[in-house]
Amino acid sequence: MLFISLHLAFVSILLVGAIAAPTDELTPDRVVVAKRATCTPATMGDDQLDDTPAIIAAIASCGSGGTIVIPTGTTYSLRTMLTFSGCVNCDFQLEGTLKASDDTTYWATASGIIYLNAIKGVRIRSLTGAGILDGNGQTSYDQWAASPTFARPTAIYINGGSDITITGFKVKNVPNAFFGQKGGVTNVNYASLTMIAASKSTNLPKNTDGFDIGESTYTTIKSVYVSNQDDCVAFKSGCNYVTVDGITCAGTNHGLSVGSLGKTNADWVKNVYVTGATMVNCGKAAGIKVYPGGSTHGTSTVSNVTWDGVTVSGCDYGAQIQSCYGSTAAECTADPSAASLTGIYFKNFQGTTNTKYEPAVSNLDCPPAGTCDLYFTSWAVVPPAGTAENLCANIDNSPGISCTTGASG
Repeated sequence: MLFISLHLAFVSILLVGAIAAPTDELTPDRVVVAKRATCTPATMGDDQLDDTPAIIAAIASCGSGGTIVIPTGTTYSLRTMLTFSGCVNCDFQLEGTLKASDDTTYWATASGIIYLNAIKGVRIRSLTGAGILDGNGQTSYDQWAASPTFARPTAIYINGGSDITITGFKVKNVPNAFFGQKGGVTNVNYASLTMIAASKSTNLPKNTDGFDIGESTYTTIKSVYVSNQDDCVAFKSGCNYVTVDGITCAGTNHGLSVGSLGKTNADWVKNVYVTGATMVNCGKAAGIKVYPGGSTHGTSTVSNVTWDGVTVSGCDYGAQIQSCYGSTAAECTADPSAASLTGIYFKNFQGTTNTKYEPAVSNLDCPPAGTCDLYFTSWAVVPPAGTAENLCANIDNSPGISCTTGASG
């Protein structure tokens, strides 16, 4: 009887408490926070088996505002393309390793090892800095040397979408480019990335562009290290409002390049700003590549591009403009480029080139039938020996440097 009485009394107290509890309307600061769903996909533990389906299933389950975790100390085998269908504002935490297979036959059919198609809102990041995306590209390097025609995937390929952030991990030995984006994607942010393509054989890791920035608006690249064998950053047709802030480009790469443009279409690039770049052993530190004129090529337009605060260390040139890209001198004489290059600024360059073209430190072969407005300020690039020379042709304004004839390319 005593137990029943106490129980009834306790229930009464609860009811009173419930009745006495203030309503939400009386406490506008009350917030109910829903916990984000978290999924950790299982791995097969065998690099001959494919873990991609398990990761895709995890994204499908937790991708709507949730978190997918690739845990530290675990390697997942990617034998097929990893897509992010179902990801809307999802958080993909890469703390372990994603390693692609070396099946070049399969990968020749894939756009990317990781493919983000029209994804709106995703963070791919490592909170610990331990995450790795391993492209396992040695087989591709060797096969390319023997047959330079087969297709290879980009490591992370973005097509359309918006609000994409990629930060904090290492990407290594990609079979082709590291990152590529196009399709009108907006608001893409890359930061704190280490990107290295290195071959174990004498066959170089060809075409391993660091960033291929195509048709897109508002892209930021910040605090990254790239060692590769092609463009460090390629600003390709359709890119608009790109900021690069703090980048080191090493290896045997081709530097920070606008282009190539105008191979078959009327290509354009505008509103690019690069600051705080360290360029080591590059073909050029910074420059523009356009094709010549003629019926088979398009006319290119480049406007409002600035490189500011660039340190040159052992590069062939500090700056280079090529208006006969991918063509012979005879072709370019017959059909000179009519490209328009306006508002092109080289500011606060310093350092030393290599001996390849000394004493020339820049080669500025502007479009003969086009427009070329170049501006140099605080240009202090020198050759290893002798007095610096800047090779110039067809510049329409006073560029702010002393020019010598003999520009080509």
